Amino acid sequence: MSETKAIRAVELVRRIRDEQAQQLASKSEAEVIAFFRRAGEAARKAAQERLTSKDARGLGV
Repeated sequence: MSETKAIRAVELVRRIRDEQAQQLASKSEAEVIAFFRRAGEAARKAAQERLTSKDARGLGV
C-alpha cells in the first residue's frame, strides 16, 4: 500500500521568499543580483550533474 504526503507548495515558496527577503533586506542592488546569480549557477550545476549521472546509468532524460 502506498502512502501519500501532502505537499504544501505555496507555503514552502512563501517561506523561501520570506527568508530570502530577510537575508537581502540590507543588501545593495549589486549584492542582490550577485546572490541570485550564484543561486542560479548552483541550480544549473546541480541539474547538469543530475542529468549526467542519469546518462551514466543509462536512464536517459
